[in-house]
Amino acid sequence: MIKMIVMDLDGTLLNDNDENISPYTLSILEKCKEKGIKIVIATARPRLAAEEIIELIKPDFSILNNGLLIINKNKVVIYNKLLSLGMLDEIDDKYLEYIEAEKMDAIEIISKDQNIALSEIAAFGDSFNDIEMIKNCGTGIAMENAEHAVRRFSKDICGSNNEDGVAKWIERNILKIENKTG
Repeated sequence: MIKMIVMDLDGTLLNDNDENISPYTLSILEKCKEKGIKIVIATARPRLAAEEIIELIKPDFSILNNGLLIINKNKVVIYNKLLSLGMLDEIDDKYLEYIEAEKMDAIEIISKDQNIALSEIAAFGDSFNDIEMIKNCGTGIAMENAEHAVRRFSKDICGSNNEDGVAKWIERNILKIENKTG
């Protein structure tokens, strides 16, 4: 049984055109919350760049800066791993997102805090920094538009970020609602 859903933002939950979330996806996430399923976003974005999306989704937890920062739904910092300015000067910008943090480390912190086993977590992603969470959470789902390596480690593949792939997968597999048309 899935008790927590973790989702990357760019290329996963957000569409490519206007980096927004559809009303349909928001309604599916709200139904999950009503059922007691924890909603978590996990992004490499810093807090300021994710603030508008956090306001829109109102997740139970936000993993930011690729795992360096975790805030709860009340925007209280529950984990913060700061890099010193000296360290930042020594790190080439292109490697910064891979230094000192993993989304998976933050997921483990939240899962222990909430007493949710990794096997009870569904994780959605599309890029290399999502591989560990897709490999290690009970149900790792790659986006149709995901990098090949990410798809290789996933247990399932959902539609693309531009087709509400996350919401449709959740609706079919977690909420068990069938779309009836015609």
